[in-house]
Amino acid sequence: MTSYAGVPPVFADRTRDACVVVPGIMGSVLQDAATGRTLWGADLAALTGAVSGESLFAALQTTEEERAADVGNAGTGPVTRIRATGLLAKPWWLPVFEGLDPYTDLRKALSGVVLAPEAVAPFPYDWRLAVSYNGALLARAARAHLMRWRARVAARPDWRATGERVPRLVFVAHSMGGLVVRAALEQDPELAADTRAVITAGTPFLGSAKAVLALNLAHAQAGPTWLQRRVQALAATLPGVHDLLPGYRCLDVGLDVERLTAGDVARFGGDRDLTERSLAERARHREDGFAMPGHRAIVGDAQPTVQTLHEQRRAHLAVAEGRHHAFDIDDDRQLLRDPATGIPARRNTYGDGTVHTPSAQVGTQAVTYVYGQHGTLMRHDEVLRQIRRIALERPQGAHLGPGDTALRPGLEVPHLGAALGEPLTLAVTGLTTPAGVSLTVRSATTGRPGHPLTPRPDPDRTDRALTARFTADAPDLYRVTLDTGAHPPITQLVLVTPPDTRTR
Repeated sequence: MTSYAGVPPVFADRTRDACVVVPGIMGSVLQDAATGRTLWGADLAALTGAVSGESLFAALQTTEEERAADVGNAGTGPVTRIRATGLLAKPWWLPVFEGLDPYTDLRKALSGVVLAPEAVAPFPYDWRLAVSYNGALLARAARAHLMRWRARVAARPDWRATGERVPRLVFVAHSMGGLVVRAALEQDPELAADTRAVITAGTPFLGSAKAVLALNLAHAQAGPTWLQRRVQALAATLPGVHDLLPGYRCLDVGLDVERLTAGDVARFGGDRDLTERSLAERARHREDGFAMPGHRAIVGDAQPTVQTLHEQRRAHLAVAEGRHHAFDIDDDRQLLRDPATGIPARRNTYGDGTVHTPSAQVGTQAVTYVYGQHGTLMRHDEVLRQIRRIALERPQGAHLGPGDTALRPGLEVPHLGAALGEPLTLAVTGLTTPAGVSLTVRSATTGRPGHPLTPRPDPDRTDRALTARFTADAPDLYRVTLDTGAHPPITQLVLVTPPDTRTR
């Protein structure tokens, strides 16, 4: 070893690995392949204007060929007339699914810990289609990205200070993106061997009851607005939405709880054939025990979350009513019952507002809990910090658990939005006093100054939540921010539409 004169250098903390960002449902910009017209993720007029939005939502409905797309035809050329052109770059919103923030902050966070920005590759995909189909496309795209990055690293001897290990893959996936990653790694064992870590945030591995609510909008006559009718009509044709259906026992029938059947979902407004395919996949996953390499799950906690469903009849239609409790299951997958009454043991497991906690944490013991809403997790400071540390291959340290159960701040906003002139009721859950609580509403599109609100105890709420009401002065997408001063702020998006969109 030669001697070194001078001050030894301190190398930048970087990873040699290649990163792939996989967004969730609604998280990719979609474009008409023939005309170049952007159909999704670019212009909020598609959500606030009935005239412009009607044709866009109709264009997003799947064809018979698109509904049949699966692993077998993923490499035979385009089955879809729509292409995904990039990750969502501006806030978006839909009834039931609620707000979704762009992935700009996530890409910036990853770019700060890799050797060069090109080590981070986005994987936009047509989220309307089946998870298995998109998984096959991801497997090929990730393999090509890894090969390109390995060649780049090999050509740069000045990067040897970061180590001699051959670069591997790190997947960072939000929501449905985690299901797409799992499908890709299941289908390509060699790719799994080349994967160092999979980070999922808010991924519904067991499904989400909210998928049923989206399929049920027309039956429930929520609103009703042209937007909600169009969302239901669109959702009923999408394999991707059906792939989010809950596979766990979620249908509360009083003295028992059952798994959904294809007939149940069809009554609620879904497609029977798409449901059968999705539920068969759920059953397979319950049995095969496939584990993703280096899987770390980031789970939103303490938010009011629909976990189970109850069927009501209304004008000869089946209406799905969401409930904020789940059911305890023992190690043999049997329903636990109260020994005194025999009634199924109900328990509020909370979640991120869309995915309940057990669904997001299944398949791994490496779980980090954060107080955050589903659609805004990828802008959450603690989530970004965890992702950076995992990408750098440093120990995560003690996982952040649920913490003090006496202080579990949660945020609840109307998941169907509102029309202009209608007050939005905003709820702060998990707190008993408004002292030190800041609740602000501001435009997510224009940056206009926020409206500070003072939440008050609400005697009409059985959960003793604090509530505040806000009436918007213009149609827009609004960001609601809850800040307790003791935890990272929790945010959610909510849409206010023009008053003339509320038509029966």
